[in-house]
Amino acid sequence: MRRHSFIVLPLLLPLITHSDSRIERLESLLMEADRLALLYNWPEAAPLYAQAESRFRLSGDRENALAARLGYMWATADGGVDPAVRREVEAYLEDSLVQSTARLKLRALIAKAVLDKNANEVAARGPWEQILELARRLGDSRWESRAKAEIGQILYMEGDVASAGAMVREAIISQYWRLDFGAAIHYTSMVGNGFVETGQPEAGLKYCNLALRAAYVVPDIGFPFLAYQGKARALIALRRHAEAESVLNEALARAREEQNYWALTQLLIVAGTAAARSNSTEAIERLREANQISHDKGFQHVFAWSAFELAQVYRDAGNIHEAAASAVRAIAVMRKLEDRHHLPEHLALLADLEVRKGSYQLADQLYSEATDVIDALLVNVARRQLKSSLIATHSDAYVGHFALAATKFGDPGKAYEIIERARGRALADTLRGDSENLSASSDEVSIDAQREISRIQIALMLEATPETRQSLLDQLFVQEQLLFPVRQLRSPISRDPDHRKPPPLYALQESLRPDEIVLEYVLGESESYCLQITRRSASIQVIPSGKREIESLIEAYLSAVRSRRQEEGAGKKLFSLLLEPAIDGESPKRIIVVPDGKLHLLPFDGLKTSDGKYVLESHVVTYAPSATVIHLLRQSRHALPVNARFLGVGDVIYTQLASAAGITTKPTVDSTRDFFDVEAVRFPDLPGSRQEVTNVAAIVEGDAKLLLGSDATEAAFKSLPLADFEVIHLAVHGVASMQFPDRAALVLGKSPESSEDGLLQVREIRDLELNAELVTLSACDTGSGRLLGEEGIASLERAFLLAGAKAVIPSLWTADDTYTIALMRRLYQHLVNGDDKGTALRQAKLDLLMQFGDQALPIYWAGFTLVGDGSTPIFN
Repeated sequence: MRRHSFIVLPLLLPLITHSDSRIERLESLLMEADRLALLYNWPEAAPLYAQAESRFRLSGDRENALAARLGYMWATADGGVDPAVRREVEAYLEDSLVQSTARLKLRALIAKAVLDKNANEVAARGPWEQILELARRLGDSRWESRAKAEIGQILYMEGDVASAGAMVREAIISQYWRLDFGAAIHYTSMVGNGFVETGQPEAGLKYCNLALRAAYVVPDIGFPFLAYQGKARALIALRRHAEAESVLNEALARAREEQNYWALTQLLIVAGTAAARSNSTEAIERLREANQISHDKGFQHVFAWSAFELAQVYRDAGNIHEAAASAVRAIAVMRKLEDRHHLPEHLALLADLEVRKGSYQLADQLYSEATDVIDALLVNVARRQLKSSLIATHSDAYVGHFALAATKFGDPGKAYEIIERARGRALADTLRGDSENLSASSDEVSIDAQREISRIQIALMLEATPETRQSLLDQLFVQEQLLFPVRQLRSPISRDPDHRKPPPLYALQESLRPDEIVLEYVLGESESYCLQITRRSASIQVIPSGKREIESLIEAYLSAVRSRRQEEGAGKKLFSLLLEPAIDGESPKRIIVVPDGKLHLLPFDGLKTSDGKYVLESHVVTYAPSATVIHLLRQSRHALPVNARFLGVGDVIYTQLASAAGITTKPTVDSTRDFFDVEAVRFPDLPGSRQEVTNVAAIVEGDAKLLLGSDATEAAFKSLPLADFEVIHLAVHGVASMQFPDRAALVLGKSPESSEDGLLQVREIRDLELNAELVTLSACDTGSGRLLGEEGIASLERAFLLAGAKAVIPSLWTADDTYTIALMRRLYQHLVNGDDKGTALRQAKLDLLMQFGDQALPIYWAGFTLVGDGSTPIFN
């Protein structure tokens, strides 16, 4: 018997060994499917899950068979939301085996969350929160970070932008740190799409290109549809249509091949919007296909998006009936989904359609709801840049509502309240006490990023090779995304519970001088408007030209001015459209311009009247981000005492740094210099700036502090008690950045013993504590910047107002040394003589005209403008 046993044993060993290896191979199969799924490689993961499920069932292993089944549901969710599958997942969550096995429960929750998300992102919040909690208990950092990213996206849609930003940032950092490349690529792409939606396509393109570069080197990564989608959207926004079409064609072909309908429907929408500019028939065809597929597959959010875009195409094609029907369907779904972030643009579109149908009261209600929702979103936004971008994105709601109030209701007060809810909002909220601060952040990641940014920017100053500069610029962008300012409350000017609303019109009027008129412009599609407010009246002038025509005239005028040509046609036309109806013989002589669009770049006092004289010769012209900002600045006029009269900075040593770098590239006078480009920019010394600063200091007299030559460094400037100075004058180089406004800078010196890079940038300027009555930026391009719709402009000048300055004199273009020195000397002489700031600048310009006659072209003086409150004297 024993002998027989020994004989049988060798025969059984291969069977036993085979059985163990089969189990190992099955588990390896499931592990491989999981690995591919985590890389979003659904075409390869799904069949492996199906195979694993079948074989585990045959082996009687219910737990692993269920794990594979749940994985298969996850891997095939982008094919459509099947109600039967959702019910199956719900049943599994009630299963005793799932309830008692934590990792199995995690899989079931993942399957549910992904299916819920594809139907309705907000409804998926509950499952993702359960995943987050369970992942933390299990020590699964991978799913913890993925759940955070998903919850962050939902919070953003719900309007909690601050919490959303913090959560997504933390999640993506964790994913890169822990080498979870599938998630890192996916959520980086998600953020890129978000930047495009909020009017920052350059940043969106950077994010999506980062994701695509990562996808290129990660083995077995799934096709990065979301990165392709975001890249195409960014390229369309940047008017790079041929590149966008190429990106879309590749992604669309792949989505159809993989039968990934979640990706396909969204790509079709992007392709439809791209086609709308030239071929409405193709646009409608693509959007209707997306609309039908998303309806059939249960993708509710995508359905609403496609219906919205379809409504716009129908409207632009003149089919108002179909447009309204599609818009109504979209809004019905958006309300159900509770997507507060996208709802305002849907409401504004339907309101516009109701105006076209003649239903003005209904349109008014829809516009009011849209702007109320936007206001609710802005309350939760601490970051000024994001606040400005959100307003810019939703500008159509404000412009449309303003036009309705102005033309159909004839109500200047209502029109004022509407547009002032958007204009200069970030600055107005800062003046009301709601602010942010980067330097006060205790976040280690943010602190390290600031150090790294300084290092990279120093390297950029020393580098002339385009390839190396491009690498540095890529590194710079990554580090900038890690910055995270903290919310900071300043002493508010107003304690009114409705302090976020514009001041009542009567209150604004009471804050105006009898000789002042506010001209607030709104550029519309086919016609524009000028809201005229004096101490005693308010009215609206309709301008019979739309935004495109007016901005084309501005470009023609500025081109002539910058090329030193005598300009007649465009300038005269601009005067007749913008100013002539408002400044008759009886009108106030002090004009406060609240610009819109490219009007921010137009020096109104450089225009000529019908009798050939400059507006400068008859009026004091100043500028303001909004009427609300003027009102708030005047309320805060004597907020804090000042202990010193004047701070002047000039004669920065630039050539020493340029020589060390070997940079010889010279910027042209007529172009905005972009230091943050692959081509190096050399900053020549400004020898006249020493004379300019010392001249001004001698005129001002009193307690003055000068930073000249080797002392004119960023570190030295920041070390001073800046809030003590009444006047700050900087005669330095300026760098604008249209793509990334926070990079715009004043170029100071670099101290060898300091880590400061010499670039006093917008994001740093905003953190300064100023109490100055006047900051003069005698530097190039300090008044230019990125246009942000109804919010205004992102510029160096705006940064100093955010820091606490009451008024700023920037330059709209490159300044000439000889004329600038003369202009500044006269400006400060008039200030010392007791003139208010606006009058002093006007008189200084008139002095130049008197001294130089016809040689004093507008290029030499009109670029200097006064933004803020110019109504008060500084020196009595």
